[in-house]
Amino acid sequence: MEDKIVMHRKTNSEELFLVFCGYEDCKPEHFFGPVIRRYYMIHFILKGQGHYFINGQHYRIRENQCFLVPPDIVTYYKAEPDDPWTYVWICFNGTIVPDLIKRCHFTDTGLVLPVSDAFKYKEIIFEMMEHAPLTPADELHIQSCLYHILAILAEQNHASYSDTDSLDNFYISRAIDYINKSTVLDITVAKVAEYLHISRSYLFELFKKHLNTSPQAFLITAKIASAKELLLRTDNSVENIALSSGYQNPYAFSRAFKKETGMTPSEFRKKCNYNGELLNH
Repeated sequence: MEDKIVMHRKTNSEELFLVFCGYEDCKPEHFFGPVIRRYYMIHFILKGQGHYFINGQHYRIRENQCFLVPPDIVTYYKAEPDDPWTYVWICFNGTIVPDLIKRCHFTDTGLVLPVSDAFKYKEIIFEMMEHAPLTPADELHIQSCLYHILAILAEQNHASYSDTDSLDNFYISRAIDYINKSTVLDITVAKVAEYLHISRSYLFELFKKHLNTSPQAFLITAKIASAKELLLRTDNSVENIALSSGYQNPYAFSRAFKKETGMTPSEFRKKCNYNGELLNH
């Protein structure tokens, strides 16, 4: 096997994407840094030992351990001269990565975790490297491998939602995200509950307890916020904006809009336009 293999392959996903991955059988004098990275990186130690320095902390790391290199922090690591390490690594980033890292039980002062079998991660990373060509199928394979690695890491560290946030917060955050991304659809409270696989009554209890509002009121506010943006940013008709904001009936839309803002959609647009707030389109 070669001493070093690297695959530079950025996948196309905002939530979680690979930057590159690789394998290295390090020489006794091997070191990397000091350096600041713009992405997350995890090394899985296959054999040997090494040293990791970050934020004034020194970790001595050996086989069947992994260590996290977080972004925007100066780090430095080097092989143990008498027993240099061999490792595989993944570099990745995305909007959900901070949450995933937390669920794997990495912390600011706990950047090293044990792994039951580092060679299992090597197998998955080498499988990723077999799908380097730029095709949709290969990209899906790489993404699935990346999720698989993080899933194994989370599973072996007994990650659960109750460890990092309550089940209530999990449902609330998913509900809000679903509503905010679905305001252009004819979404209902029943559809939100169905998406979360919980009852409407439980969803109502969660919103009243944590947000002091009902799911219906929150949903209406989100739809009206979407409509206000369309009124300001476009010259679409009120009827079209009603449909785009999830209202099949423009009269019901106007009533809801006036109840929420104190103005009809036309009055809102006219007032904002008069005040010079209408944006170019």
